[in-house]
Amino acid sequence: MIGRVNKTIVACVLLLAGAGLLSLWTQAPVTDLGGSSVTKSIFLKQATFLGVGLAVMGLVAVPHYQQYRRGSWFLWIACIIALAFLLAKGRYINGARHWFSLGPFTVQPAEFCKIAYVLTLSRVLMHSRNIQAWRGLALPLLLTAVPMALIVVQPDLGTTLLFIPALFAMLFTAGARKVHLAAMVLVMVAVAVPGWKWGMKDYQKNRILSFMFPEKVAPEINYQREQSVKACSAGRLWGRGLGEGGQSVPFYVPERHTDFVYSIIAEEMGFFGSTFVLLLLGVYFSKSLWIAYQSREPFGRLMVVGLTVLFATQTFINIGMTIGVAPITGVTLPFVSYGGSSMLTCAISAGLILNVSARWQPGFSSRDMAGGSVEISNFQPQAVKWLAH
Repeated sequence: MIGRVNKTIVACVLLLAGAGLLSLWTQAPVTDLGGSSVTKSIFLKQATFLGVGLAVMGLVAVPHYQQYRRGSWFLWIACIIALAFLLAKGRYINGARHWFSLGPFTVQPAEFCKIAYVLTLSRVLMHSRNIQAWRGLALPLLLTAVPMALIVVQPDLGTTLLFIPALFAMLFTAGARKVHLAAMVLVMVAVAVPGWKWGMKDYQKNRILSFMFPEKVAPEINYQREQSVKACSAGRLWGRGLGEGGQSVPFYVPERHTDFVYSIIAEEMGFFGSTFVLLLLGVYFSKSLWIAYQSREPFGRLMVVGLTVLFATQTFINIGMTIGVAPITGVTLPFVSYGGSSMLTCAISAGLILNVSARWQPGFSSRDMAGGSVEISNFQPQAVKWLAH
C-alpha cells in the first residue's frame, strides 16, 4: 500500500497546506499573539488542523475504499440529521446557522455532507440499471435535493451550488443521456427566476448585484471584493513581501484568512507565488481525473470524479470571487483557507483519492466490480493524459 501511494497528490496537498500556513503566519505570527491565549492564534489552530488532517488522510487511505461504499448510506443519513438539527438548535454566527460549537472549535456539518453525498451517489449510480431513462435519475436527484435544501436555508448558497456540478459530472460518467442532462439544465435555469425573487436573502442578492452592477449598489456592499482586487493587484510580479500585506490601508480585506486567503498570497508573494498555488491546484485536480480514468471499478471511478469536480468547482468560485470575476459566495480555498472543517473534508477527499489510486488494477475482475451493474461511460480526460508519462 505504502509503495503505491500517489506521490504527486501527497506533494500537492503538503505544498498547498504549507502555502496556507505561511499566509496565516504573516497575519498572526506565534510570537506576536497580542496577549491572547494560544487557542486564539489562527496560525497555531490551523497547524493543529493540518496535523489532524494529515493523520485522517492517512487513516482514510488504509482500508479498502469499498468499505466506505458499504457505510455510505449511514453517513448520508447522519449528515442529513445533523443538518436538520443544526437548523433547529444551531447558534447564529454572522446571521447564519452553519456551525456547531465544541468548546473553542466549531464544526460545519455541510462540509462533511459533501463527502457523504459523493459516496452515496457513487453507490447508487454504480448499481443503476436505468441511468439512461428518467426513472433512473429520480433517486440521484432526490439524494441531491435533500442536502441542498437543508444547506440553502441556513443560508449557505455557496456550498449549495457545489452539489450541482458534482451531480452532472457523476451522471455523465455513469452514462446518463446528454439530452436528459441538457433538460435538467433548462429546468434549473427556469427555477432560478422564482428562486431569485422569493428564495434568496437580500444580502445574497446584493452580492450578485455588486458583481454585475457595482455602480448600482452601496459602496459598503462592494467593499470586500474591491479591497481584495486591490490587494491582489498590489502584489505585482514578486509581491510586497511576507508580512507586508493584510492590515495596511488601502489593502485591508476583512476576514481574509478564510474565504479571501488567496488575496494574502497574491499581495505578499505576487504573480509568481499566486501562480504557483494555481499550478499546484491544477496538478492536483488533473492527477485526480487521471486516477479516475485509470480506475476500472465503477464505485471508485465515480467517487473520484465527484470529489474532484466538487472541490475543483469550489476552487474556481473562491479564486474567482477573490480576483473579482465571480460573486462572493463564502466558500473556502481547499487546503489553503483557515478552518478545521474545511481542512478535514479536504484531507478526507485526498485520502479517498489516494485509496483508489493505490488499489488500481489493469483490468476487470469480480472483486473490482464489487457488485456494480452500471457500465461506466468512456470518461477520458484528454487534457490530463500527459500526467501519466
